Amino acid sequence: MGLSRTDWGPGGFDQFRSDRDEDEVYEESGDPVGTGSGLPGPVRAAAVRAVVLVAVTLVLVMVAVLCSLAQVWLALPMVLAAVAGTVVTTWGVLDVWVTRQMWNQRNGVVSTPSSVARERRAFRRRHG
Repeated sequence: MGLSRTDWGPGGFDQFRSDRDEDEVYEESGDPVGTGSGLPGPVRAAAVRAVVLVAVTLVLVMVAVLCSLAQVWLALPMVLAAVAGTVVTTWGVLDVWVTRQMWNQRNGVVSTPSSVARERRAFRRRHG
């Protein structure tokens, strides 16, 4: 005979919480951890498209294999669709790479020398 979520109204149990930010962990920058992606917007959009294309292509390939095993008339069209899907998916995955390269080129990348480069520079200052 306990209370259910609907007994508390449209907000459920969460309507009584005064501050929902108590549970969130913040980085030094002030942003909640896990809210942002390390990818810029256009690259993230291309990556989402690529993931959807990969998922659809995998479904097409699975249906083509099952139709081929069952020797159904739909096998040939599904194999052709799977081949076309593979071509489109390859294009989509390459689009992620190209979009990331273009974004880095246009917006600049903060590059820091590696530890080897720092050691060589320090060595040259001391000995040269």
